[in-house]
Amino acid sequence: MQQGLLRGDEQTLEAFYEKYFSRLYRYIYYRVWRDHHHAEEVVNDTFVEALEKMARYDPDRGSMEAWLIMTSRNRIRSSNATMGRAHEYETSWSMMDGELDTIFADLEAQNLQETALENEELGNLVGKVMGSLPNEYSKLLEMKYIMEYSTREIASLMKKTEKAVESKLTRARAAFRKVFSGMSTEEI
Repeated sequence: MQQGLLRGDEQTLEAFYEKYFSRLYRYIYYRVWRDHHHAEEVVNDTFVEALEKMARYDPDRGSMEAWLIMTSRNRIRSSNATMGRAHEYETSWSMMDGELDTIFADLEAQNLQETALENEELGNLVGKVMGSLPNEYSKLLEMKYIMEYSTREIASLMKKTEKAVESKLTRARAAFRKVFSGMSTEEI
C-alpha cells in the first residue's frame, strides 16, 4: 500500500482512506470532546500529513494504523490549542491518578459494552474521562480497549516490555476508574 500511495495511485489512496478512516475517526473523536466537525477536520489533516510524510513510514516500527494515530496526536493537540482547550486538558491531566478495570469488567459482565457506549450520556462521560487522562494513559487504554490490541502488540508498538505495558495499563485503568467515579457522581 505504501508504494501505491507514494506513486499517488488513486485506487490505493481510496483504499487507504476507507481502511483507516473509521478507527482513526473514533480515536480522534473522543480526544476532541466528541465534536464531530472537529474530529473530521483532524482526521483529514492527519491523512494529508501522513501522505506528505509517507516516505518516512517504516513498517518495521509498527502498523500503518499505529503510525496514523501517532501522526494524529500532534494534530489533535494543535487543534485543541487553537480551540482554547489545551489549558483545560493540562489542568485535568495534572489532577488525575485513578481507575478503569472495574468499569470495563462491569460492562462486559453485564454484556452492556456495546449498548452502554451507544448510550449518549455514558458515551459523553467516557469521552470526557478519556479526554482528561494524561496522554500516555488514554493512548494505552484506547489501544487496549478500543483498538483491541493485545499487550504484546502494544509493547511492540511502543518498544517496551510487556511487563512495563501491563504495569502502565494498571495505572491507566486506576486513573480512569477514579476520574469516572468522580465525574459520574457529579453527573447524577
